[in-house]
Amino acid sequence: MTAICGIWHRDGRPDAAQDVARMRRALLPYGNDRAGTWDDGAIALGIGLARLLPEDRFDRQPLAARDRFHLVADLRLDNRAELAEALGLTQRLSTLADADLLLAAWERWETDTPDRLIGDFAFALWDAEQRRLHLVRDILGNRPLFYHATHDRFAFATMAKGLHALPDIPLAPDAFTLMDCIALAPRRGPRSFFAEISRVEPGQRVTVHADGRIDLVTWYDWDTPRDLGLRSDDDYVEAMRATFDTAVAACLRSDDPIGSHLSGGMDSSAVTASAALQLAQRGQRLSAYTHVPLAGARLDHWGDRTLDEGPLAALLAARHANVDHIRVDAADRQIGDDMDAQFHAAEYPPFNLCNQVWMTEICRQMQDRRERVMLVGIMGNATISQQGVDRLPLLATTGAWPTLIREGVALHRRGWTAQRVASSAIGPLLPPHLLDALRRLFRGKSPPRDLLAYAALNPALVENPDYRAHLEQLGHGLHLPSLRSPRALAVSILRHTDVMGLTAKGQLARFGVDQRDPTGNRRVIDLTLAIPPHLLLRDGQTRWIYHRAFDNRIPPEIRSQAGKGLQGADWPTRLEQARGTLTAELDRASPTADTLLAMPTLRALAAADTGTGRVTDAQRYDQRIKLLRGASVAHFIRKAQRRND
Repeated sequence: MTAICGIWHRDGRPDAAQDVARMRRALLPYGNDRAGTWDDGAIALGIGLARLLPEDRFDRQPLAARDRFHLVADLRLDNRAELAEALGLTQRLSTLADADLLLAAWERWETDTPDRLIGDFAFALWDAEQRRLHLVRDILGNRPLFYHATHDRFAFATMAKGLHALPDIPLAPDAFTLMDCIALAPRRGPRSFFAEISRVEPGQRVTVHADGRIDLVTWYDWDTPRDLGLRSDDDYVEAMRATFDTAVAACLRSDDPIGSHLSGGMDSSAVTASAALQLAQRGQRLSAYTHVPLAGARLDHWGDRTLDEGPLAALLAARHANVDHIRVDAADRQIGDDMDAQFHAAEYPPFNLCNQVWMTEICRQMQDRRERVMLVGIMGNATISQQGVDRLPLLATTGAWPTLIREGVALHRRGWTAQRVASSAIGPLLPPHLLDALRRLFRGKSPPRDLLAYAALNPALVENPDYRAHLEQLGHGLHLPSLRSPRALAVSILRHTDVMGLTAKGQLARFGVDQRDPTGNRRVIDLTLAIPPHLLLRDGQTRWIYHRAFDNRIPPEIRSQAGKGLQGADWPTRLEQARGTLTAELDRASPTADTLLAMPTLRALAAADTGTGRVTDAQRYDQRIKLLRGASVAHFIRKAQRRND
């Protein structure tokens, strides 16, 4: 993982390198193993390398080819061998850095190059012949990239602080972006968390022309499934297993020890199992970290969720002699105790302060053990372990009633109530208000689907017609959307994760830990989006293809869980411990926060007692979600306005 930056003075001023030097200094936390600058007077490119891959010792960026192309890149390529073969570079591959392969690929395919890359990447390429600057990001945005444009200058940087190093770019929050994130709306468009700074969107190429025009091109097609040449069910099962193992293998490229986040769920279990098997063949060990609740803490008993995933994770770890299982209760950490550090390193407001506690503690422990790679399975719900229940409304909309009835009966035989089957099949097809009314009729209550039930936004903003129209345009509206097919659900999740790149950068800057997620690998995504729905839900068996692909790797106790794990189930106790921190943060809120957030509600929630009995649905949404997310945003606004009073 690396930091890149650059300046193009389109008016011809020859001092671009001076500004790049300023930007590089600001970006040092993200890459200080080697620095470099290419200077052509009016345009300059800079890089600060963090050596995390074995081949990084050959990295000599900025790179140039034929005096035409000049490249700086932040990347990990997972299809090195395939690229080298296509480019005739197989014999030299062992001495080539990933950036060398990328530049050779651009020489061959130019703007068609991104669609041939597998891995995490963000890069900038100057085409001297055509006088164009290209900025490109991978499909999930696992490597961030930002830019600032005026009539005579274009500047870009890995993180916003690189741009804020330029004295004329103001440091201020972008209220519109914060509103959308609090509302859980999908992020669309170039706005970032900071005013006057744009982001290259995931799966996008931004091309800047000499006359100031900026073209925004989405290079990855989310709408059309790719034909992978798979015909039988067995073909898909084998492809799932082989593709996933290949993705995990690519994430194991490291000269340093490796750790994994192991919950009691299906995704991290699959990642850890595959990694352990492959590392065992090399005689290497794997540290598997599991968050467990504080001893004696009051836990949130939420439905059928697993509150302590330690025992389930231990079952998986026990299958592998080379796995060191480490339980992490983060007893010395407190909600909100590192918000300042998080702001400076990741530059966005974390939207789950409960999980932030143990996530950062795992990174601290990895740093102590000198482990530089953390394997995660964050995207697994959208890829390898899709439940498949969204096949039911798809069957309804396509008129496949016999199949719908057969699957409904099979689910009922597996323990689903008739109401749950009907709600899953027909609910997504109904208007939200009608669906809520039916749920109240049959269940006596309705889940908090309305935006204001979970979002800490100022109600006046939510009622603004322009903002309501904006949400409707995003397909979000004032109610959470219902999705009508497994593929639609997967795409919605995969296109809603842009902050993961900022999280990874923050972990690298603070702890030297590089987060890698094989469940979000491009090959895995392409396969997932092409899987026929009957391989996800079949004969009442949810996650059918997952069970077939990994049944001999994952303990049946993990695969047969009725509900998901609830990480951070000890939040009631942790919140009580952090009330002073949260109250102080809300008391210091800026006028901007007062305008954007429902501050009277948040202050009342910070002062309220969660009680001693079972946590109610209202308490969960008010305290864990609305209060903590609101306090996080209030802190971000204050820091982004340089207010420390």
